[in-house]
Amino acid sequence: MQKSNKTRLSGEVNAILKKVSRTLYLSVSILPEPVRSHMGLGYLLCRALDTAVDTQGVPAAEKLKILDLARRLDKPEARAGLLAAAAAIAALPVAPGERELLLKFSKILDVYAGLPEGDRPLFSDLLGGVADGMEMDVRAFPGGAPAAFKTCRDLERYCALIGGKPGVFWARLYRNAIRSESRGASGFPHEKDAEMIGSALQITNVLKDMAADLRLGRCYLPQEDLDTRNMRPEDLLNPANMERLREITFKWTYWALDRLDQCEAFVTAIPKTELALRAAVIWPVYWAMDTLAETAQSNLLDPADRPRVGRGRIYGTIAATPPLLLSNTAFARGYRFRRETLIGSITRGNYEGRAI
Repeated sequence: MQKSNKTRLSGEVNAILKKVSRTLYLSVSILPEPVRSHMGLGYLLCRALDTAVDTQGVPAAEKLKILDLARRLDKPEARAGLLAAAAAIAALPVAPGERELLLKFSKILDVYAGLPEGDRPLFSDLLGGVADGMEMDVRAFPGGAPAAFKTCRDLERYCALIGGKPGVFWARLYRNAIRSESRGASGFPHEKDAEMIGSALQITNVLKDMAADLRLGRCYLPQEDLDTRNMRPEDLLNPANMERLREITFKWTYWALDRLDQCEAFVTAIPKTELALRAAVIWPVYWAMDTLAETAQSNLLDPADRPRVGRGRIYGTIAATPPLLLSNTAFARGYRFRRETLIGSITRGNYEGRAI
């Protein structure tokens, strides 16, 4: 990765990033340049696509066209098409932060246009993968009554694209910008590990946002799983059915946990001299574990019971960070404590479900 001041995010673009992200902004803001700006730019591009796909009133054909333009972002005509689409969607009902993102999308594209040529493939792979995942969204969920992914393989692929591809993007940025001159850097960070951790973060989002997604016609839990409980996607609109669903959500919680377990080796391999990069892995993993613990105790079908890690816990994790950066043992202890807490919540949930 070439270092260039042209690729740095302006204060205005940074302000947009802060408005449309929550915990990610905290993780990105501590990274060294140019990784910080590249991560922020990658997130904003993906978030703009997410807004386009999620906005009601945009026809499916138009959404697919926008995703195709994103796959060709290196072409000026594709950037012009995306800019026009962003302006049109900004006129529809969207959240204030997302509207600002769309209205100022030209500034984000200007940052992309200023990238060194050698950095473009990183973004092409990221946007291509995320666009493929969003295309799964558009084709599987036509709107109206909830529809479900057909198989577990569909959900796994979706997580590998929406969450795994950004994980690989992060790993490549880190390797290219920070470790390019280090002995053995060619094989670390391991992209497969980064993909697995990213997939785990995405299934965490799927679980915590389930109630809201169902009311948009999207059931990410596969019909293959629902069939084992004689359920249909529309049954999940009734919060009273949560106990019937609990075994399935716990299955996917364990799926996330199996992948998050890669983080111990991943963090240990990051030198203790690279404090910001260690924190940028530790924070999202800890917050995901905390969120999964909340999902294990929540009614995921009830919009009023959406799992959420409080701001106090987020900043508490940040305040407790210094020992974790300097000691792999301290990090592992914190992770394993969260792991045991989560498994305990699942065990209690299974017991209470059987009692009912």
